[in-house]
Amino acid sequence: MRKLSFYPKLAARSMKSNRRFYLPYILTVIGTAAAFYIMAAIVSDPGSKELAAGTSNGPMYVSMFMTLGMFVLGLFSCIFLLYTNSFLMKRRQKELGLYSVLGMSKTNIAGIMVFEALYIALIGIGGGIAVGILLTKLVSLALFRLMRLPVPFGFSVQPIAIIIVVLFFAGLILLTLLANLAKVGRSRPVELLRGGNVGEKEPKANWFLTIVGVLFLGAGYAVAMLVDNPGMAVAVYFLAVFAVIIGTYCLFTSVSIAVLKALRRNKRYYYKAKHFISVSGMLYRMKRNAVGLANICILCTMVMVMVSGTLSLYLGSEEQVNVHCPSDVVVETTYYASSTEDHVYNEETGEETIEYHTPYDAAAMDAWFEDYFAGHKLTPSAAKAVEYYEFSAEVDAACWDGAPYAGFPEDYVFSDGDLQLLRVMAITAETYAQLSGEPVPELAEGEVLVHFPSDFYSTDRLSILIRSGESEEREFVDLDVTGEAKLTAAQIALNMVAVNWSEEDDETVLVVPDRAALLELVAGQENGSYIWRGQYDFEASDEALAAMVDDYFAASSEGDGVDAGYYDVLRIDLRSETERDVYGLSGGFLFLGVFLGIVFLMATVLIIYYKQVSEGYEDNARFDIMRKVGLSEREARRAIRSQILTVFFMPILVAAIHIAFDFNLVVLLLRLFSLTNVKLTALCTLGTLLVFCAVYAVVYALTARSYYKIVRPNSGNVR
Repeated sequence: MRKLSFYPKLAARSMKSNRRFYLPYILTVIGTAAAFYIMAAIVSDPGSKELAAGTSNGPMYVSMFMTLGMFVLGLFSCIFLLYTNSFLMKRRQKELGLYSVLGMSKTNIAGIMVFEALYIALIGIGGGIAVGILLTKLVSLALFRLMRLPVPFGFSVQPIAIIIVVLFFAGLILLTLLANLAKVGRSRPVELLRGGNVGEKEPKANWFLTIVGVLFLGAGYAVAMLVDNPGMAVAVYFLAVFAVIIGTYCLFTSVSIAVLKALRRNKRYYYKAKHFISVSGMLYRMKRNAVGLANICILCTMVMVMVSGTLSLYLGSEEQVNVHCPSDVVVETTYYASSTEDHVYNEETGEETIEYHTPYDAAAMDAWFEDYFAGHKLTPSAAKAVEYYEFSAEVDAACWDGAPYAGFPEDYVFSDGDLQLLRVMAITAETYAQLSGEPVPELAEGEVLVHFPSDFYSTDRLSILIRSGESEEREFVDLDVTGEAKLTAAQIALNMVAVNWSEEDDETVLVVPDRAALLELVAGQENGSYIWRGQYDFEASDEALAAMVDDYFAASSEGDGVDAGYYDVLRIDLRSETERDVYGLSGGFLFLGVFLGIVFLMATVLIIYYKQVSEGYEDNARFDIMRKVGLSEREARRAIRSQILTVFFMPILVAAIHIAFDFNLVVLLLRLFSLTNVKLTALCTLGTLLVFCAVYAVVYALTARSYYKIVRPNSGNVR
């Protein structure tokens, strides 16, 4: 019984005497447990699944983002708490060795460590759940506001979230306890007693690691800079990240040692008090500190990339909405060139007949919807429509001024030796004038305006292979290029307005005289999509517009749809629904980026703090000896400042370089969300970097102060 009461008392006393190390660790457990509870509570909260009508994707987005956050946070907690636990054990080696010298067995030491782990679990997990319960409503309010979803009423505690947090973090603390017990069990008392006093040999610059680091870092940077396709960016992003992480660890492990040795060989630089002390101190510790500095660098990079990318996405949400649905109501119909006939099978007679059809009439389509709106007592305050045809045209390569293939990039498809496939978007002269704001160009039959991609060789004649009438025979039709079209395919298909499109388009724009010429192209090809888009703005409520669209689809399901000719697909988009969808995604990403960014920043601060305090205890005796042999207090402080600044700001400098090379990949990934505003992304990245540097400087000031307190004269901190 006396032993059972002895262990908890000694464990409590030990934690109190080591509070400089235990308090930040326990606060970290509380913070991560609180964050984990908040995410689990939002996922399991019934209010999150009962959002207002019209937000069908809301619950899915909330669940998706919070589940993803729990996975990332759980993985990070495992790595981070095990890593920081190693700092605690290192500082406690002397204490545990002293217990052994005083007669305690390893079983007795294990008993003390068990109760220490129990205290950490009770305070950390219990405190984390309490903080999480207090903050859940506030955090969920921020989440739903960012996602522009209605905020669920009421306050509740989620038992399932509490169970998840208790089981996960209890298991994690048990894992750290087992690791600590295993380490103590393998160590001898003398080794523990001498723990922090064992000197290190001068590290050698490992040229193999240096070469590997340079190769991996160069490969990651090259991939990030050379990729120019959003789809490819997704495929190679994590490959580039992996290469940069490997290169970063090698950089700090070996390259930093080589740099420090080069500084030492520079006699003019090295033989000065502040440089001599700082360079020699960092050199002998760099082998051990390299992993910590690399971790700080990677965490800094992760925080800044996450926050800047998600902030760009959120601030660019309005642009994304305008791209996908620039008006209150957007109607789009599609006719495929391959849909000229349908094979209809009669089950009663067993006969198969062929039904031929032609594309819908765009003017009739527009008129039908105008009448439909009027029937619902809705009159558009503004309306416009556009029709275009996208197809892959077979072009006579000889038309390029007699130089076959001269105008085609190498990656274009060859149909045979004399033909090329050219991606084309064709519009009428009237549509071109509407979108460009210029007068309707006067084009005779067989004349066209053309916008070629930047890597094409211009020509004054195009020979496009089309069908001859209704027969299967095909022949070339010559089109005379009379001028240059000023719109790109991206501006026509996505924005329907003349704006500055940042990405280079690889599609040729063809402006034909009229709709008859456009339909001639449709009839003459065997592929492609003929599309009409109508855009309508109303001075009506979102509810009224949603009810009108619901009525249309209800009538359409009964066979009472648009009567304007044949089409394959018809879709109606509401701007209000598009806004909810876009802001639901971008707001969720921003919340997740900021939330996890705060957790990662907390981890960064803790690693920096432990580094400063650990090095402070190691340097205390060293600086005390140097003061006794004549080092003035002013010189000591200058040397300390030089050492701290060099070590402290090395990771943030490397992280800034990582972000600069990563910028191209981030821009490409954001294009997948229809965000092409590179200037906005650059400003968000720069702003995030500046704010993070300011926060980093505050952390430096606070942790450096702790270091100064430990190494100052007569501090009484020699351990």
